[in-house]
Amino acid sequence: MLIFLILVLLVSACNQQQPAATLSPLNTEASATEETVVAVVTEPVVPTEPAKVLVSSDIVFWAGVGSGHNETLAERLTAFTQSNNLTFEKHESITAEQVTPSVKILVTTADAAQIESMNQQLPDLKILAVDVSGLTPGLLNVHAINSEGGTAEQRAFLAGYALALTTPDYRVGVLTLGSDDLGNRTRDSFVVGVRYYCGLCKPQYPPFVSQPYYPFTAEVPNPADPNSWQTAADSLLGLGVTAIFVQPEISSPDLMTYLASRSITVIGVEGQAGLEVAGRVVGVLGSDLYTSVETAVSGLLAGEDIGASTGSLELKQVNPELMSDGKRILFERIREELLNGLIKDRP
Repeated sequence: MLIFLILVLLVSACNQQQPAATLSPLNTEASATEETVVAVVTEPVVPTEPAKVLVSSDIVFWAGVGSGHNETLAERLTAFTQSNNLTFEKHESITAEQVTPSVKILVTTADAAQIESMNQQLPDLKILAVDVSGLTPGLLNVHAINSEGGTAEQRAFLAGYALALTTPDYRVGVLTLGSDDLGNRTRDSFVVGVRYYCGLCKPQYPPFVSQPYYPFTAEVPNPADPNSWQTAADSLLGLGVTAIFVQPEISSPDLMTYLASRSITVIGVEGQAGLEVAGRVVGVLGSDLYTSVETAVSGLLAGEDIGASTGSLELKQVNPELMSDGKRILFERIREELLNGLIKDRP
């Protein structure tokens, strides 16, 4: 019995130690697995910022959104730079950080705020703004080309100068809208243009009138009323006027037909109503935007002072029977001086 009890105790002791011996390898394996999972975790990849595209051509065209001039300007500037051995590139968007010192001129149709921001960051960069409205006047190195054909005062001045240049005895006049600021400015600048050519403008041959000095002016209170504009026109005809500038805002086919029936010479403005029925037309004042851009670029490259604003205003459809080649050369010289700010177009 004693031996039997000792054997039972030995067997019981072995059974209690066996589970502890088998658990040890399992814990080791689990620990190794956890260490492997931690080892494969990696840091996220941070994308790098792409390098900025530098702008370095001689002439750069910055095409503004929605401008109808972009395609034609790109074509004309490409041809211009190729013929003058210059480099050229076009961009839809540009930042000041992209522009290198090698850029000579930035031509742009971007909006005024973008152009002024570029000018503030790069004040030495010559910028040519094409048909952009809202630019702050007087910005250094910002030059504007507009498609309107100059200002109302410039058109009136050149109309007066051209009529005085081509009319015998300076017998010219102007029809303007009465009691209107634009009408008053048109009248005054027309008179300045006439007198810039002929001074006192006193006729030398009859018929002589009570008022000896040309030009004469007449106001139209109501352009829609035929009696209103006919009365004003007849007042000029009664003073011996043979050439008349009609303010474009009051022009009409009926008015221009009436003047043509009286053999009156006129000078027109592009888009003016009634020009198609006018009889004797010296020429038409209008714009050539793209040629003006090329001229401005050439001037800036040559170091010329083209002024803060360059109006694209010229005399087109010139009648050689009314304006000779010599007189046209004289007119062109005055036109350039006026647009460059060397001649005052107001009283």
